Parts: sequence; structure tokens; C-alpha cells
Amino acid sequence: MLFLQGSEVIFKVALSLLGSHKPLILQHDNLESIVDFIKSTLPNLGLVQMEKTINQVFEMDISKQLQAYEVEYHVLQDELLDGPSTLSQSQRAAQLEKTNGSLRQQNLDLLEEVQVAHARIRFLESHVEGLVKSEAELRVELTSLQEEHSELQHTVTQLQALLASHGIQYTPAPS
Repeated sequence: MLFLQGSEVIFKVALSLLGSHKPLILQHDNLESIVDFIKSTLPNLGLVQMEKTINQVFEMDISKQLQAYEVEYHVLQDELLDGPSTLSQSQRAAQLEKTNGSLRQQNLDLLEEVQVAHARIRFLESHVEGLVKSEAELRVELTSLQEEHSELQHTVTQLQALLASHGIQYTPAPS
């Protein structure tokens, strides 16, 4: 993953692990106990949790979020450096417009992600429906085969009785 996505993947893995263990981490009182928890718990993740983390990392796109934070950071830095008294109203309006534009873009990106997620949910739901139908068909077929098996067993028993009545000894071959 490091070769595929670069060093950003380390940050993504950290975010994913912290996010998935957030309730447990928040139970700790201080940083030392949190660090101990991270040292002792995270290295012992099971295969399912590891796979879940990897999938989250592949789906995670933090670059847009980081760009929005970068713009916001620069605006705040400019405000701190310039001070509110030295900014003209037009400069302040320009900065707010820039921040607003960044936030609008972030909202559009998030809306797009939500739409993709909804499409994926619809696809998965239809897939589940197909699997449920297949399961029902297989259950019907299984019941039919069980009935056929029972009928065949009954026929075999009748044939063995018929052979015995004619004095023919039948011994089934070992399977």
C-alpha cells in the first residue's frame, strides 16, 4: 500500500485505526494510558479487523479534506498576521469568499461521495435480493431432492423385499 499510495497511506491507516477504536480510546483518562492501549491493542488486531482497516484505507480520500483545511489555515494565518484592524472590509470579504468557495467545493465533494455510497448501497441491496431469491430456489430444490431421495430409498427397500421373497439374497456393495 505504501508503494501504491505513497506516504499518505501511513496517515490514512492511523486515521482508520483511531477512528475504529475511538470509543475505547475515549475511555482512557490520560495520554499515557492511550499510548499504552495503542501499543498493546493495535498490534494484536485480528484478520477481520485488519481487512476492514485496509478496505477503509483504500476507500478513504483525505486529499480534498486536507486542501480545505489548508485554505482555512492560510486564511486564519493571514487574519492573525494582519490583525483584524488592518484588514479592510473588501480584503476580509475576499478572504471569506475564498473560504466559502473552499467549503462549497468540500460540500460538493461530500455530496458526490454520498451519491456514490447510495449507488453502492442500491447495488448491494439488489445483489442481496438476488442472493435471497437464489437461496429460496435452492431450498425448494433441496426439498425436492430430499423427497426424491426418500422415494428412492423406499423403492430400494421394496426391491430388496421382492428379491427376498423370490429367495434371492442381495448384499449391497460397500461404497
